[in-house]
Amino acid sequence: MIALQNRELHSEKDLILSITEGDIEAFDQLFIEMYPALCLLSNRIVSDEAAAKDIVSEVFLQLWKARTSLNEVRSINAYLYVATRNRSLNHLKKLKRNEKKIQLAYEKQQEEKSYEDILQKVFNAEAVRVLHEAILTLPPECTKVVQLNIEGFSTNEIAQKLGITPSAVSHQKARAIRLLRGKIVPGMALISLFLAD
Repeated sequence: MIALQNRELHSEKDLILSITEGDIEAFDQLFIEMYPALCLLSNRIVSDEAAAKDIVSEVFLQLWKARTSLNEVRSINAYLYVATRNRSLNHLKKLKRNEKKIQLAYEKQQEEKSYEDILQKVFNAEAVRVLHEAILTLPPECTKVVQLNIEGFSTNEIAQKLGITPSAVSHQKARAIRLLRGKIVPGMALISLFLAD
């Protein structure tokens, strides 16, 4: 093997031959000489210094793995520049694909969320409508208590307005829930909410 630190290679053919034969010193020397320029090239393409360094490292790693087939390479420098350019462009394509996937996933999530929100609003509106219709079928004293409760009045305030005791208000609430339970199952959560103190 030729130690490049001790003597200068006469041609790229000598360098390629040395690397093909597994000369790690020749490979290291090539790395030292070409790495900065290749990183600069890659960084100009990807605009990411860390990614550029990774790309160039991968190029050299691939070069070492494929060293036995380097006999077909005429210019090792040109080979490295082309490989770095291609890998950098592939990196950008991959980023764009990932960004597109993320964007599509986000848009789909927003569509699903919007759809679910609309369904929930429809359900809530329908439940409220059914609840109000059912409330109107209650006995008059129950209806008054429930309507005042929905308007935000407390048990004590309802008792004062209707001239009855708080316990009578609570009794009418319980009666209303019992009567409504058989009429509107989906609205029970809303009933409990409306009839809370």
